[in-house]
Amino acid sequence: MFLEKIDVTKVETCLADAEKIRLQAVLSQDIEELLPYLNTVIKNAVYNHYAKNLTFMKEFRLITLYPRKLTMAKAVNMTDALQVLDWLKDLINNTHRRQKEIPPLFTKKERPTALQIYKWLPGTNCRRCGQLTCLAFAARLLAGENALADCPPLAEPENSERFNALQGLLEG
Repeated sequence: MFLEKIDVTKVETCLADAEKIRLQAVLSQDIEELLPYLNTVIKNAVYNHYAKNLTFMKEFRLITLYPRKLTMAKAVNMTDALQVLDWLKDLINNTHRRQKEIPPLFTKKERPTALQIYKWLPGTNCRRCGQLTCLAFAARLLAGENALADCPPLAEPENSERFNALQGLLEG
């Protein structure tokens, strides 16, 4: 096994949401060489080759990987954080094992903007997603606070092209 463990070193209240936690952790192995491969594997990742970090959303959690450490924000609680860290350890180990099969991606992928996402939404402002407007929904979708499934009009057959386009846009 390449990465044996991830040790949490600091836990604090999340700055973005006081009901959640943020944490720092150290990795038992330097993963710098894997960051470009993880950039390929994690579809919504933003990789900075020069700063040697990779940031991505795991549902609503914001995670940044560095060569020997990581930070996570918006974890529900410690149990949630540990489950995500187990998932991440498995992902890193699987990526290391399959490294020869994965083309590394050294460039920074551009994240879509809320306006780009909004243009593909039905635009009804129906509020069935729980948001006042489709633009607000688009912003929350980007932040990982909503999912495409939260927009009932997207499930309608006439919006299948929109749904597929949005899925592709969000997966990068």
